[in-house]
Amino acid sequence: MPDRKYVSWVHGSSMQVEYLNRLTGVRHCGPFVRIEGAAGQNTWVHFPIPTPAVMDNKKMRAGAALVSFRTRSHATVHEVIVYDGEQQVAVHSNLGLQGDHLEARFEVPDHPNVNQGINITLGVMFSPGAPDVRVMQIEVVGAGMEFLAPPARARAAKG
Repeated sequence: MPDRKYVSWVHGSSMQVEYLNRLTGVRHCGPFVRIEGAAGQNTWVHFPIPTPAVMDNKKMRAGAALVSFRTRSHATVHEVIVYDGEQQVAVHSNLGLQGDHLEARFEVPDHPNVNQGINITLGVMFSPGAPDVRVMQIEVVGAGMEFLAPPARARAAKG
């Protein structure tokens, strides 16, 4: 029997910015959150995910981070980091993602047990010398996490 999955999403408008002074604008609107970067800057944006740490008295496992976003020509998503509480459980770096990535998926290696709340962090960069701020925009529709129930053997052995 395949593993049971639970997926939890947050809308882009729930985003928190780490260094707000490195952006020229943040607009929370109906379909997404739009950020405009300052030329030559970088920052991290965070998406706290509702986290089912335990289901049926068993710890859930972190499966994959899911992100839906698009960038303009002078904006880049260069890393995706997944935290469980204060522990990094996945780091995807040197990505160089531009354009439409409306169904991006980033695996969490070894699918560790979830202990606390999940936070998905996007590292974003903005090119120096961009002609205007419009070309340094990123729109994030949402971020989510795929959680996996314990393997069937573990459920049967402990259940």
